[in-house]
Formats: sequence, C-alpha cells, structure tokens
Amino acid sequence: MARTPSQIGKLAKKRGSEYELEIAKNLFLELGIQFKRNLEQTRTANAGGDLLSDDGDFPFALELKRRRDGNMIPAGAWEQSIQSSDVKAGIYPAVFYRYDHRDTRCVVPWSSIAEAETGINSENILDKADISFIKFCKLAREIMAQRADGANN
Repeated sequence: MARTPSQIGKLAKKRGSEYELEIAKNLFLELGIQFKRNLEQTRTANAGGDLLSDDGDFPFALELKRRRDGNMIPAGAWEQSIQSSDVKAGIYPAVFYRYDHRDTRCVVPWSSIAEAETGINSENILDKADISFIKFCKLAREIMAQRADGANN
C-alpha cells in the first residue's frame, strides 16, 4: 500500500531527528563537546543550524541532511547552511549528509581548512570540500586549537 504524503512527511521528520541525535552523540565521542537539537529552527529562520554546541568556540554552524538516496550534497543544503553561519564572527557553514547504506559526509568551505592550517580566517565560502566525518572532527579540533593559540599569544 502506498504511503500518504502525511506519512511520508512524518517518516522524513523522524529520520531527520534520529540523524541529528546520532551525529550529536558521535560529535561528543570524537570532540568531547555536547550538542543538542535546535528546536527553534523550525520556528525561526537563520536560528543557527540543526545542532547547537555547548562550546562557544566551536567554529561551525551545522546543517544535517538524511536522505534515502542521492549522490552529493542535497540541493539547497549549502545555501541553508550559509544562512545559519556567521563567517565574520568565525562560524563557518557545514553540511553533514548521509544516504541509506553510505557513510556520513561533511561539506565545509576551503577557507575553514586554510584557517586550520595557517590560522588565517577568510570569508570565502564559495569553494567547498566534501570530507569524511572523522576529517571534519580533526578540522574542528585544529581550528579551535589555532584560535586558542592565537588568543594566548
């Protein structure tokens, strides 16, 4: 029996919330930082992404997309992430996405990778890199370490 549009919508919402909780748990295991679901985002545009960090130094606004099938970053996800970010304040956009039977991928601006390597913040968010979840965690740690070193010097 075919599902109704209402049933499809409920399943998509459930899949999305389960993915958010999974990523929050995995980020805690990798980074030691607590994340919680941003329930305000459904009511307010540009409310800071799908997950909110309890660490004010975390350098990304996270948008999460969980889909049944596809190949690359879901359409519109990068633009949504840009709206949630604040590059001038040091908060880069990032999109986590996963399709069924595949690993999570993360899309970040090249400028975040450059900052992790050089300590120099750039506002260029047009050029993107598609990286693994583990590489994203390393990138976040490196940026936070660079900023902490810069603040201590």
